[in-house]
Amino acid sequence: MARRRRRACIALFLVLLFAFGTLMGLRTLKAPDGLPALGPGLELAPFERRPEGAPAPAAGAPAVPAAPPPPPRPRTAGPGSPPGPAPAEAEPVPGQSLRVYSDLHAFYYSWYGSPQREGHYIHWDHVMVPHWDPKISASYPRGRHNPPDDVGSSFYPKLGPYSSRDPDVLREHMTQLKEAAIGVLVLSWYPPGMADDNGEPSDDLVPAILDTAHQYNIQVAFHIQPYKGRDDITLHDNIKYIIDMLPAQVLLPPAPQVWLPWRILPL
Repeated sequence: MARRRRRACIALFLVLLFAFGTLMGLRTLKAPDGLPALGPGLELAPFERRPEGAPAPAAGAPAVPAAPPPPPRPRTAGPGSPPGPAPAEAEPVPGQSLRVYSDLHAFYYSWYGSPQREGHYIHWDHVMVPHWDPKISASYPRGRHNPPDDVGSSFYPKLGPYSSRDPDVLREHMTQLKEAAIGVLVLSWYPPGMADDNGEPSDDLVPAILDTAHQYNIQVAFHIQPYKGRDDITLHDNIKYIIDMLPAQVLLPPAPQVWLPWRILPL
């Protein structure tokens, strides 16, 4: 009995000694010189509001809180005029005041329309997507969405059911992207004359998107949507069309790939 107690005490002493040695060893460790204090990529979060040409603060320097953005100017509308986005002069002037990052991408869809510009809603009133389980689907309404109160989106857009062809809306979207430090707009694109079942062709809007994005120092990548008859030959023709017909600020992906967004979130 005494021998077992002695062995137990020795084992407990060795465990405590090992734990104490490990703790003391960890206290002496430090990061090697030349490595950042944060992990890879964490030096970008939170994003700082600093001029694009300004150097980043040192790794050991205390973080300086960013100045809060100025309050938005009130949006007014004349009597009898329909509500809509703020006029151009109410939006921030495009410039280099905020820094964007080319490794931050956001999908963008330019297929929305409103009665004020197109004479009818486009995509806001698309067919309600049924649940995959018929039992669950039976408890939900069928038919189409009914804008402006009921729109085909999981979230109601800040600007209301807007038209993608409204220049003020386009500038507002670029402002939102730049405020979020997003440097690449991934544009959902169909070849000329094509669209999905709920929309209309919008390839003619691409030059305006490219020009406005360029003013905000935002690059544009193309997400070529699936369409009937798409194969390696037509895809080659699509890419050639984009390169030949569109400006140089287009950002093409380095390797062939297909982006399939899982949710459509209008800005």
